[in-house]
Amino acid sequence: MAESVSVVVPVYNNAATLKELADRLGEVLSHSAGSYEVVFVNDGSRDASGEVLRELSRNNQSIKVLTLSRNFGQHPAICAGFEHATGDLIVLMDADLQDLPEHIPLFMEELRKGESDIVYCTKNRDDKRLSSRFTSALYHLVFSKLIGTDVPLNIGTFRMFNRTFLEALLQFREVNILYGPLMFYMGFRSSFIDLPYTERESGGSSYTFSKRLKLAVNSLISYTDVPHKISIAVGSALLVGSILYSLIVVVEYILFGAALPGGNTLILLGLFLTLGSIMMFLGVIGSYVFRVYQEVLSRPRYLVREKINL
Repeated sequence: MAESVSVVVPVYNNAATLKELADRLGEVLSHSAGSYEVVFVNDGSRDASGEVLRELSRNNQSIKVLTLSRNFGQHPAICAGFEHATGDLIVLMDADLQDLPEHIPLFMEELRKGESDIVYCTKNRDDKRLSSRFTSALYHLVFSKLIGTDVPLNIGTFRMFNRTFLEALLQFREVNILYGPLMFYMGFRSSFIDLPYTERESGGSSYTFSKRLKLAVNSLISYTDVPHKISIAVGSALLVGSILYSLIVVVEYILFGAALPGGNTLILLGLFLTLGSIMMFLGVIGSYVFRVYQEVLSRPRYLVREKINL
């Protein structure tokens, strides 16, 4: 018997591509899956995405729509889709048509071999902007070193996994969840398929350089608030400055015989070195305290304003 498939699609200002995406998903899944559902999660879109999804769901009961009360972010939206998915196999993909529905049978074929619980895709990103390639590669490189797993530098969002993997994934209840790192951390059997890189049909990526950098920081030390970040920045600047000044003084003494500073100068040098170190580490500690505080609050990851066909 063919498996049922749930496709989870987070949506944020993707009105231009939703109809074509839904049509192509229906065409592919009607031939490759026993039954299917497409769970669109409208994450506070500001364009006509909500209206387009309502129209699509009226004409097709297999299209499910979750409308969140506001923009909670990509990962809370993904969480909402996962918690409402009912299929034996679950697909996660973007809504901008960079992930092609026609590739879903390739994932299904790989999973049916029985050697993997999750199948990732890797994409050739040579034509992407240098900043995007650099931040993405740096993020995956650092994370792979920390968890001791080889994470491909060109891995994509597009992936498929079985029900066993999803049930294990939903056991992680932390508020600030990041599914990309978490899926590798879980340690289930995985495999990869190579897919060609496809340009998005319309619009641009919402992940700017700063957003990618922020995602990398969040995945390593969780989210921090602004005062903690300022403490880290100020402390680091003071520490680096005092070290550089110390090196200059020592070099002058060795090369030119200049007298070592004494009195107030030496006291200020030691004070800045100590203060910079303290502020930097207080900022790091504060980051983890803030993370614990958020988890203790146990606020919901998302709030649903409207459900259609669910």
